[in-house]
Amino acid sequence: MANSNLCTPTKHSSDNSISMVRVIARVRPFLPQDGSKESLLPCISSLDSSGSEVTVHLKDPYSCRNENYKLDSFYGHEDKNVREIFEREVMPLIPAVVNGSNATVFAYGATGSGKTFVMQGNDEVAGVMPMATARILSMCEKMGGKGMEVSYYEIYNERCYDLLEVKAKEIAILDDKDGRPHLIGLSKIPIRSMLDFQETLSCGLQRRKVASTGLNDVSSRSHGILVISVSNGHAIGKLNLIDLAGNEDNKKSGNEGVRLHESAKINQSLFALSQVIYALNNNTSRIPYRDSKLTRILQDSLGGTSHAVMVACLNPGEYEQSVRTVSLAARSRRISNFVHSASKHTPKLQVDMEARLRTWLESKGKAKKQDPSTPRSVNKLNTIKTSGKRMPIHTLSEQRVKKVETETTPMCMRKVLYPINTNVNVNSPKQHSVAADDNTNTPLNKLKAMSCNLKSTLALEYINFLNTAGKVELLQLKGIGEKMADYILELRDETPLKSLNDLEKIGLSSKQVAIMFGRTAKGLFD
Repeated sequence: MANSNLCTPTKHSSDNSISMVRVIARVRPFLPQDGSKESLLPCISSLDSSGSEVTVHLKDPYSCRNENYKLDSFYGHEDKNVREIFEREVMPLIPAVVNGSNATVFAYGATGSGKTFVMQGNDEVAGVMPMATARILSMCEKMGGKGMEVSYYEIYNERCYDLLEVKAKEIAILDDKDGRPHLIGLSKIPIRSMLDFQETLSCGLQRRKVASTGLNDVSSRSHGILVISVSNGHAIGKLNLIDLAGNEDNKKSGNEGVRLHESAKINQSLFALSQVIYALNNNTSRIPYRDSKLTRILQDSLGGTSHAVMVACLNPGEYEQSVRTVSLAARSRRISNFVHSASKHTPKLQVDMEARLRTWLESKGKAKKQDPSTPRSVNKLNTIKTSGKRMPIHTLSEQRVKKVETETTPMCMRKVLYPINTNVNVNSPKQHSVAADDNTNTPLNKLKAMSCNLKSTLALEYINFLNTAGKVELLQLKGIGEKMADYILELRDETPLKSLNDLEKIGLSSKQVAIMFGRTAKGLFD
């Protein structure tokens, strides 16, 4: 039985820190279908608690085999421990999520071990999903100015499907410039009350793939992922609640045909998960996140930047299955995530990239030093001479930006046209004013000056178009296909595009951005 001294304090923190994946064990009670209680012998217990960890003891009641593993906490043999798990393990994550951080809670275990019960609950006992939603709604209402949305999808036979679409819709996974996966075109449903949530979740559950097997009458045939997003206008925090399908022994389940194929895909993805955990524990040069859709989804939770809690769900009458589950769980406990504080998730538009660019250019002798007494509004009209060409600051190449700082920061585009500067000091041999050059008024120089302004104006209009156009209009541009259009719509919902460099957030390289913009510009003259 679970007792309070075995439920060790949580280790969560919203500060910038290394956050270990927190791993707990939850043993479900014996069920009527397991047999008469008198004949059932539990194979799982806890030996001791040392404050920060607990020893989980597994003993085969029909042999002398036994195993011991260290985990963070242990909850045993009672349905009511789901609320205890939520209050001790999940609730501490929610304030950080509301303030813009990400967190993941996932239930792992063999089929029939109680994963879906922990995450969803039933008519009598609320699961983690409804309890987390109620808590977040309450906090949003108290704090004001925050909106909540949910998405719900499944990974079935290595394909992702949106469960909130009336008609089954496969969704693609693409990586952004930082390597984090994003699901393109995934539905987001606004939630304003628990009634909204219950109706939304109910619709999704009806579409999730379940079937009867020899081990479970209602066996999940897919991994189900509920995403709760909280936005305050400056940052978006996400709580991922994942109900993994259970690994299956096909000899016991009697799976055949379609069920056998589903089982193979489930076991394959869970094996990929074990390989990722092995690679992370051994600091290998390659972490095989891309070996399955599941590990790509969990990439930010295992060795990434999210807080993470793994709930190892155990059947008290299955020794072999429990050993495999707890063994993997114990290895997951060694994984470190590098979690940033919520302030790190606010948009980076406040950074004055223009000032940083000018400082760097001045150090290279490529721009005139500013007089501190000169009003900033006047300085903004200056242009910078680079590689013999005079260009507005916001059209400097990505290479210039990366030399200023290694982290990518969006550069705000001006709403005014930059004139050619005729007041640059001519004393420095490297800083010739256009007016002072003997060849200023040649047709070629005039054409170059006009081209520079034309390019900046076209880039500005292009960004405005991407921020306002519908999907049909986006698809009419050369270089933008179905997936790209969906990704642009999703990106601008979170943060409007400010410059062409922002397109790198959807995984495009600077070369690809230039090609796409070039195709559009060329198309205007065709």
